[in-house]
Amino acid sequence: MKQVAKSHSKLLRPAALISARAFIVVCLVASLFLGCAPKPKILPEDRTPRKVLECALENQVGFETLASLLNLKLKGEEGKFSGTVEFFYRQPDTFAISPRTFLGIGGFKALAEGDSLTIYFPGRNEYYRGSFSDFEESGQWSWGISLNMLLDLILARGGPTAENSQYAGATEDIFSYRTEERKWLREYWIDSRNCRLVRSLWTQKESQEWYRMEYKDFTTYTTVELPSEIRMESDANDSARLKFKERKFDISIPAGRFQIDIPADAQRVVFEGGGGG
Repeated sequence: MKQVAKSHSKLLRPAALISARAFIVVCLVASLFLGCAPKPKILPEDRTPRKVLECALENQVGFETLASLLNLKLKGEEGKFSGTVEFFYRQPDTFAISPRTFLGIGGFKALAEGDSLTIYFPGRNEYYRGSFSDFEESGQWSWGISLNMLLDLILARGGPTAENSQYAGATEDIFSYRTEERKWLREYWIDSRNCRLVRSLWTQKESQEWYRMEYKDFTTYTTVELPSEIRMESDANDSARLKFKERKFDISIPAGRFQIDIPADAQRVVFEGGGGG
């Protein structure tokens, strides 16, 4: 009897292993059909307005430097253009833009620090040096979506804060919040299931001009989820789409990336309506 029991135990071991493997395979196959959704960051019973906002604020990344490659599309009444752009940033407020390919606009390189802006046009061997406001007021930037607004999107500025965000209601799993500043009224919609900011609406209080954003195609960076695509439209029927192809935070960026070599024979231009200097 003991020998029979022993032999049966040996026979059962491979079968048990096969069953365990089969169970794992079935679970994996089922996950493919049922979807591999990440585990909720907040349990349904804990999804209060305060906890959802705190979770969304934790789902942000802080950085000293940023190097990115992105596809940019702009469309408005004045026309449209698109292309691939290299973008470099370092704190406190310095950035450089160098398009790799662009349709609808000539080649250029741009460097900014604070409100100071330098743009060089290699094809024309011309350059502009002045302020953001002068450049935009000159009419050379003919889009209703300002250059500063695009920078805010790339750098993830203008999001909700713990200090002044007020809960404004919920529709199923989407919680909305509102912040009011001196110039802006901002509204945010956060998916309470995963703490993602999925939509926002920025309204200028004085002019009532508004900008609506949608955040899509989230990817994981360390412990946070960031949108790989941002779409914006304005009340002036201008639109923008930013799609990040590469994005690296807190890396060492060579100093040369924040320099523009302007030839000595380049002509300095003053845009009509702008200061240019």
